[in-house]
Parts: sequence; structure tokens; C-alpha cells
Amino acid sequence: MESVNEVGKKKASGSKNRKRAKENAQKNALLVSKMPKLQNYFFKLETVETGCLGNNIDDQMLISGSVNDPNKNKELVNLHEQASEFNDLDEIDLHNDQKYSDREHRAKNLVYLETDPAKWILNKNSLYYFYCLLFAQNETAFSHQGKGFINWKKCLDYVKNHEKNQIHLRSVKLWFSKQSENLETIDKQLKIEIQKEESYWQQVIHRLIETIIFLSSRGLAFRGDDQILGSGHNGNYLGCLELISKFDPFLSTHIDKYANKGKGTVSYLSNTICDDLILTMTKTVLENIVQEIITSKYFSIIIDSTPDISKVDQLTVAIRYILPDGSPVERFLGFLPSVGHKAKDMELAILHFFSDLGIYMKNCRGQSYDNAQNMSGIYNGLQSRIKKSSSTAEFVPCSAHSLNLVGTFAAEETSVGNRFFMITQGLYTFFSGSTSRWKILENELNSIPNSTLLKNLCPTRWSSRYFVCKSIKNGYKKIVVALQNISEDVSQRPATRHEALALFKKMKNLEFTFMLVLWTHILERFNMTSKSLQRVDMDLLSVICFPMILKDKKKGLYFYYYEGGSEDIMFSEKENMKIKTFFPIIDALISNLNKRKEAYNELNEKFGFFLHLEDIDQTEFKLRAEKLVNIYEDDLDIEFVEELLQFKQMVLCMPESQKNSFHALLKALIKYNISSTFPSIEIALKIFTCMPCSNASGERSFSVLKRVKTYLRSSLANEKTSSLSLLCMESKVVKNIDWSTLVKRFAKDKARKKL
Repeated sequence: MESVNEVGKKKASGSKNRKRAKENAQKNALLVSKMPKLQNYFFKLETVETGCLGNNIDDQMLISGSVNDPNKNKELVNLHEQASEFNDLDEIDLHNDQKYSDREHRAKNLVYLETDPAKWILNKNSLYYFYCLLFAQNETAFSHQGKGFINWKKCLDYVKNHEKNQIHLRSVKLWFSKQSENLETIDKQLKIEIQKEESYWQQVIHRLIETIIFLSSRGLAFRGDDQILGSGHNGNYLGCLELISKFDPFLSTHIDKYANKGKGTVSYLSNTICDDLILTMTKTVLENIVQEIITSKYFSIIIDSTPDISKVDQLTVAIRYILPDGSPVERFLGFLPSVGHKAKDMELAILHFFSDLGIYMKNCRGQSYDNAQNMSGIYNGLQSRIKKSSSTAEFVPCSAHSLNLVGTFAAEETSVGNRFFMITQGLYTFFSGSTSRWKILENELNSIPNSTLLKNLCPTRWSSRYFVCKSIKNGYKKIVVALQNISEDVSQRPATRHEALALFKKMKNLEFTFMLVLWTHILERFNMTSKSLQRVDMDLLSVICFPMILKDKKKGLYFYYYEGGSEDIMFSEKENMKIKTFFPIIDALISNLNKRKEAYNELNEKFGFFLHLEDIDQTEFKLRAEKLVNIYEDDLDIEFVEELLQFKQMVLCMPESQKNSFHALLKALIKYNISSTFPSIEIALKIFTCMPCSNASGERSFSVLKRVKTYLRSSLANEKTSSLSLLCMESKVVKNIDWSTLVKRFAKDKARKKL
């Protein structure tokens, strides 16, 4: 009996519903009976083991466990053995509604999988992808050995997504790479094509890397206004590739084929690939440097900071260590942006940076910074915080910076000294402010041989002030003539004439001429000393024993003093200049040199006896050696004292050139191949030699930063700024690296994308 529902439609009775359900079941059964069986769409496992894998040794290794986890491959063999029992796939429960609710959708999936049945394995109701089952590093839906893929309703979507997965692509590449030695297979032609593609892209990547090395080593910009090949504004990178292509048929053909194709066509000519190569090359360079540091074991750090053109504070990190031949070397590691100037923040950034590189701070034996309080403070400065990680990391003040401070204090000791340098800067400002005035000065100086034009005064680098004084001293007469001519030239503006006249009178003053002669002589020694202190092969004892500037100049001078009554003494102008100007400057120089030298005396006490083994008596010799062992108890053995006694006899037989410095002693030890005889002595020499005398390497990185990140490149990312600076500063390391591994890896990735 039929009933009426709420909307007025007739509702079928229970008997009719049962009849319809029976008819539908019969139709579904008929549809299933007409479908091909599932084994028609898949390799049988027996065929996979014998036919697809083959009988060669490499194929057997793929199953037996040489590629991934051995346990995993054993389970895979068991899975093959178990699956071989299910030859009759009619036993599979195809009417399980949870897995096969949609018969038509399942049929479409089977049609899609039929296109390449050799890749698929069916075990009971589970589907596996053959290559992923063998080689997948991480389990996927088609490589899970205990479960497999069972969601047949969404099989097609999952298969399409899986074939784009990186895990799947790596598994396929590994399968073909294992087959590369045996080309006599059914996919022989595919392997040949892959090898051709890899060879082609290796040549492309090789040219790109050489172009990057050329531009980065010179600090040149890469990009232009556009990225269009053939454009006149596409930058140095694409411009260099275009230039090379004119003489390189291979690159010319590549550019003609792939240039300006837009997104979606991978050609390795885009800026994205260029940036990827730069970062990868930087990582490779850092890995090489880190490997050298690990081999050397002991190192010292050099830290400094400066703002770049975009007002971002860049903390430079450099490191000093010893090469296997005994030569000290200083390497730039990178810039850390926006760290701040607090010692705690810098400490955390540095420790994190070295931890990421895999460098152990416990092996740090020295640290060199400038004399700023946040860096050199003995309680809360960076040097005291680094000593918490390495108690033997001795702080060494930058000797070049200390020398600059000596000059600053000496000049500020008297008002005459301050006025002198203000006048020298005033001369440069006056003549450089006008091209006509500069031309007048240039014409006058041309008549003097070996004369130079006026130089700008640098407020920090005192050694450069030598060239300022030298240019004025050598061209003194002609500069005075130029000022006089300008002051008498009625065509000049009155303000210009008055300024020229004022400078003329100051230069004619005895005070100026006396200071010019004095400071030219002093700064000449400053300049020569500063250059020596910035050398990488300079060791600390050479700094201590270096003939300090003007220290002996005071000897032989007669100093006037008065003892007795309070009445004033009248001095002549010459004597007044000597007492009030000359002597205070000399005293300031000598006292500040002695004060700065004290910072190195502690290190001299620890290691200085190495250069005086012939002169020290045996008792003092043993005491100082035992003291050094107590300080570096983790590095030196107790046999160090006995080694020194034996080494002393060898030093007596060495020529003077091999025992006058720590660097020479270490190189002699390695040259004569006696490091194994004196291991503790080699360690002690390495520890002291790796201590830097200055942070000049950090200052050099600032010069590179100014070339890399300019006004036109102010938006350069921090990571890329650091990478380009590293490739520029360590260009020698870059050129010595074999880039073939990087080239092959990029070429393989590219070859798989094309096939």
C-alpha cells in the first residue's frame, strides 16, 4: 500500500523498495562481471622480481639493502613474497563499501594506471609505487609498507599529486642512476637522453658560475633595470653572458633557444637561479673554510661593526687560524645585521653563528676588537663574555687602533697641534671647493717634481695623515704662491680673497711651519708602523718588540726646568716653542705608547721565553714552561717541559731567520717534519701564532661592504649582501674550489625537469 508524504508525492511501499534494491544489485553484479580483472592492470610480483629488476648485481643491491635502511629492504622482500600468493585477484574484497563505493570512479582510476603498469604493485587491496617503495627516504601513501594506498575513491587525485612530489622524483632519479652503468635495458634510450641532458646543463652551469665568480670578486652589481636578454639595461650578469655568447657557440645557441621565454620555461638564465647559485656557492666556501678550521683546531675571532648605506648596523665576523704549512690566515665569515651594540646581544649572535657553522667556541684562543668599552670591558664587555665559553680566549687590543689613539692624544695635548690639523683641512676645503682654484693650485704644483695635490684629512686613520702633511710640505712654496695670487686677484669674490689671505698668513707663521716639519716626521713612522701591524703574518711578540715611534727621540734633548722662587722666567720664542709645544707632544707620544704596550705584557710573560731559549737558565725555563702548562692544561701535556729541553738543543742549530719569531719557529717545525716529535710545542706555537695583532681584516670587510652595497643597491637583502661580500673577500678560496660537484648536482636537477 502506498502512502502520501508531506509534499504530496506518493511514497513507495517496503516491498517495492526491496524489489528495486534487488534489481540494482543485479545490475551492479553484471557491471562488475564485465570489468577486466585487476591483475590485467599491474605487474605480478614474480615478474617484477625477475623481469623489471633484472639479474645484474646493481639490481640485486636495490632489493638487498644497499641504498636505504637494510631492515626496510628485508621487509620489502617479504612483501614481494607475500604478494606473490595473490595471483587470483578475485579474492580481493571488491564489494567493500568503505573502499569501493563508486564503481565507475574506480574504473577510471584503473584506466589511468594502465598507462604505465610496470611502476605499480598491488598487494591485496593495497597499492604501492615500485620506485618509492624501494628508495623513498620518507614514507608516502604509496610506499607505506604496512598499509599501502587503499583510498581507491580518490586514487586518481592522489596519484597525480604523488607524481609531482619531490620524494617521488628523487626515487625515480635514484632508480635510473642505479641503472646508468647497465644501458642494455628496456629504458636504454631514456637513460641516454638523461645523460645528454645532464652533460648539456653542466656546460651551462659552468659558464654561469664563472660569470658569478668574475663579478663577485670585483664587487660589481649583477642586475640592471630589467631581465631581458638583448636589452641595454639588463645589468652586468646578463651583459657578461651576452658578451661570452659572441665567442662561445654553445652559449649563443642556448640563449637563442631559451632567452626571454618567460615564467614556466626553465633556462637557468633568470635572476632567481643566479641568487640560488650565489647562496649555494657561499655555503660551499664556508664549508671549505670551516673544514680548514676544524683541521687547525685552534682559532681566534675578530669582531667589529659599521652601518651600511641603508643605516643597518652590520657586525663583521672574521677568524684567524693556522694552515697545515704553518702559515697564519684570516678569513671573513660574513655579516650579522642588526645585532646591536650591547655586549650580551653580540655574544648571543656570535655563539649562535658559530654553532650553525659547526665551529666549537671552546677551541677559541684569542679575540681582537677595538678599544670600545662594550667590546674590551673586563667585566661586562664582549671579551669577558666570550671567556665564559672559552676561558683561554685571550683578549688582544687592536694594535693599529691603539696606534691611532696614541696619535689622537698627542695632537690634543696642545692647542697648537689642534690648530695645525684644522689649517691643513682648511687648505683642502678651500682649494677643492672650486674647480678654478683647484686648477690654479695644480698649475703651481706641476713645476715641483714628485709633488702631490692636497689630500683630505681622515678623522680616524692617523697613518693617512702622513700624506696630508707630505703633500703640504713638498709643495709648501707653491701653495703659498697660489694663496697669494688668489688673494690679489680682483676677479675673485671678496670672501674668497679674504679666506685666501687668512690661510696665507697662517702658513707663513712659524708655528705652522714647525708643526708641519714635526708631524710629517712623526706621521711617516706612524704610516710605516701601521702597515706592518696590519700584516697577517705579524705575531704579537713582534708587536711588543717593534721599535715604537719616537720613543728614543726624547734622548739627547735638553729639558729646561726651574727649581726655586716663584718669579717668572722669560723664554725666547724658540725655547717657548720647545717647552710648550714640542716636549708635551713627545711626552704624550711616549707615555701613551708605554700605556698601550702594557696590554701585551701579559702575553709576553706567558710565551716570550720561546724566543730566548738560549739565554734563559734552566730553573727559570722550567718554571715558565710549567706555568704555561697550568694555563693551557686542556691543550698541553706535562711532557711539555721535557719536550722544551730537547727542543732547546735543536734551536741552537737553527739559523737566525728560523728562530726570530713564532711564525718562523712553527714553519721550521713543520718543514723539518718533526711535529710528531714535539707535539706539545707545536700546539703552543699554534695557539700563540693564531692570536691576531689587529682587527684589520674586519676593517677590510667594511671597504668591501661599501662596494657591494652602494646607493644604487641599497635595497640589497642582508643575506645576499653577506654572500657577495664573502665571495669578494675570499676570492682566492673561491678560485681554488672545484665546482664540478655543484655543477653536476644542478645539472641533474635540470635534466629531470626537462624529461
